[in-house]
Amino acid sequence: MFGNQKCSRCKGSGACQECYGTGKNTHLNVPGDLCEACKGSAKCQVCGGKVTGGPISKLLRKLAGE
Repeated sequence: MFGNQKCSRCKGSGACQECYGTGKNTHLNVPGDLCEACKGSAKCQVCGGKVTGGPISKLLRKLAGE
């Protein structure tokens, strides 16, 4: 409603769901320091961390330079 669409994967947080937004490998049985899903960016793979929120969220992202 009113353009408040949330990503189906991250539910609007913009964070990678595999590493919980840390960018680090959270699986003990997988070698490497970076999360394999986001490659260390800590951003959601579906929306790329660009969450479409309400007008306040859009304003804050614009002010942050995103």
